[in-house]
Amino acid sequence: MAKLGTDKKPAILRVATEKRAMDLHDFCDRKGWKVVIGIEPDEQEDLADLQRLMGEKAENTKTVVKEEKIGRNDPCPCGSGKKHKKCCG
Repeated sequence: MAKLGTDKKPAILRVATEKRAMDLHDFCDRKGWKVVIGIEPDEQEDLADLQRLMGEKAENTKTVVKEEKIGRNDPCPCGSGKKHKKCCG
Protein backbone atom coordinates (compact mmCIF):
# COMPACT_ATOMS: atom_id res chain seq x y z
CA MET A 1 0.00 0.00 0.00
CA ALA A 2 1.35 3.41 -0.95
CA LYS A 3 2.20 5.96 1.71
CA LEU A 4 -0.12 8.96 2.08
CA GLY A 5 1.29 12.15 0.59
CA THR A 6 3.20 10.48 -2.25
CA ASP A 7 2.68 10.51 -6.02
CA LYS A 8 0.85 7.17 -5.84
CA LYS A 9 -1.44 8.28 -3.00
CA PRO A 10 -1.69 12.06 -2.69
CA ALA A 11 -3.55 13.61 0.22
CA ILE A 12 -6.98 14.90 -0.80
CA LEU A 13 -8.12 18.19 0.74
CA ARG A 14 -11.30 20.24 0.31
CA VAL A 15 -11.28 23.96 1.08
CA ALA A 16 -13.65 26.89 0.62
CA THR A 17 -11.39 29.57 -0.89
CA GLU A 18 -8.59 29.82 -3.42
CA LYS A 19 -6.37 31.66 -0.91
CA ARG A 20 -6.75 28.81 1.59
CA ALA A 21 -5.91 26.33 -1.17
CA MET A 22 -2.73 28.22 -2.08
CA ASP A 23 -1.65 28.47 1.57
CA LEU A 24 -2.15 24.73 2.12
CA HIS A 25 -0.43 23.88 -1.18
CA ASP A 26 2.62 25.95 -0.18
CA PHE A 27 2.70 24.31 3.27
CA CYS A 28 2.50 20.79 1.85
CA ASP A 29 5.06 21.61 -0.84
CA ARG A 30 7.56 22.71 1.84
CA LYS A 31 7.01 19.37 3.63
CA GLY A 32 7.40 17.41 0.38
CA TRP A 33 3.84 16.06 0.46
CA LYS A 34 1.81 15.57 -2.71
CA VAL A 35 -1.76 16.86 -2.44
CA VAL A 36 -4.89 17.29 -4.51
CA ILE A 37 -6.88 20.31 -3.37
CA GLY A 38 -10.48 20.92 -4.36
CA ILE A 39 -12.08 24.34 -3.93
CA GLU A 40 -15.74 23.93 -3.00
CA PRO A 41 -17.20 27.06 -1.35
CA ASP A 42 -20.55 25.38 -0.61
CA GLU A 43 -19.06 22.37 1.21
CA GLN A 44 -17.44 22.00 4.62
CA GLU A 45 -13.63 21.90 4.65
CA ASP A 46 -12.11 18.42 4.78
CA LEU A 47 -8.51 18.36 6.01
CA ALA A 48 -8.50 14.81 7.42
CA ASP A 49 -5.65 13.63 5.16
CA LEU A 50 -3.53 16.63 6.15
CA GLN A 51 -4.16 15.87 9.81
CA ARG A 52 -3.05 12.27 9.21
CA LEU A 53 0.13 13.50 7.53
CA MET A 54 0.84 15.79 10.47
CA GLY A 55 0.32 12.92 12.91
CA GLU A 56 -2.85 14.27 14.47
CA LYS A 57 -6.06 12.38 14.87
CA ALA A 58 -8.75 13.60 12.50
CA GLU A 59 -11.93 14.88 14.17
CA ASN A 60 -14.30 12.65 12.25
CA THR A 61 -12.38 9.39 12.66
CA LYS A 62 -12.76 6.87 15.43
CA THR A 63 -10.36 4.27 16.71
CA VAL A 64 -11.91 0.84 16.43
CA VAL A 65 -11.33 -1.33 19.48
CA LYS A 66 -12.28 -4.97 19.20
CA GLU A 67 -13.88 -6.05 22.44
CA GLU A 68 -13.40 -9.62 23.56
CA LYS A 69 -16.58 -11.62 23.86
CA ILE A 70 -17.37 -12.60 27.43
CA GLY A 71 -18.17 -16.26 27.87
CA ARG A 72 -21.05 -17.41 30.05
CA ASN A 73 -18.72 -19.04 32.56
CA ASP A 74 -16.13 -16.24 32.65
CA PRO A 75 -15.97 -13.94 35.68
CA CYS A 76 -18.26 -10.93 35.31
CA PRO A 77 -16.41 -7.78 34.19
CA CYS A 78 -18.35 -5.70 36.74
CA GLY A 79 -16.09 -7.12 39.46
CA SER A 80 -18.73 -8.89 41.53
CA GLY A 81 -16.80 -12.18 41.49
CA LYS A 82 -19.80 -14.08 40.15
CA LYS A 83 -19.94 -15.82 36.79
CA HIS A 84 -21.20 -13.62 33.98
CA LYS A 85 -24.28 -15.82 33.42
CA LYS A 86 -25.37 -15.36 37.06
CA CYS A 87 -24.64 -11.64 37.28
CA CYS A 88 -24.93 -9.25 34.32
CA GLY A 89 -25.47 -11.87 31.59
